[in-house]
Amino acid sequence: MKARLHLHLNGRPTPNLPLELRLEGEEVRGVFRQENPVLGEVALPFASRLEGEHLKALPLPPPSLRIEGRMRTQASGVELELELELVLPEGQSWGERAFARILELLFFKGLERSLPQATLPPV
Repeated sequence: MKARLHLHLNGRPTPNLPLELRLEGEEVRGVFRQENPVLGEVALPFASRLEGEHLKALPLPPPSLRIEGRMRTQASGVELELELELVLPEGQSWGERAFARILELLFFKGLERSLPQATLPPV
């Protein structure tokens, strides 16, 4: 399951945005923080390499986010079009796989609630 985000960052903090971003050379790194009803607060790291204006996901151990998309610099700030995918450990039993699916659904539902509607275009 994936989600698409469209963000416009203008150098000022975006209210209620649970996403921390930083540009380190040619890499975009950060953490997405979310309150999970099962696990409490979850901090999901992510890393992507900037190739031109395209972001290519760098592998991180689970749990993490896999983020790809585009980053464009404009006079008014930075515009990001991101595609997010939750990376969880491989489940060995049907119970572990079912639990991972529940966590995935909780994550995307929480993402939908925590971000302004304008940032979530239809998938």
